[in-house]
Amino acid sequence: MSAAVAAGWMVGTFTVIHKLISAGLTAFLAGGILLNTFKEELPTERESRFSAFAIGCIAYAGLLLLA
Repeated sequence: MSAAVAAGWMVGTFTVIHKLISAGLTAFLAGGILLNTFKEELPTERESRFSAFAIGCIAYAGLLLLA
């Protein structure tokens, strides 16, 4: 894993990545994080609180918009 970090740093240092590709990869990563969060935090067999999850999402979105 540490080699992957070093390789990513070298690629980022020595190449120019188009903004559209960068935005697409960021959106793909964010989608994967959201899917994993939904799968782990909102399962039907446990007593989960969607309201707490939704409040956290809204609060975090507000923080991102203010930054």
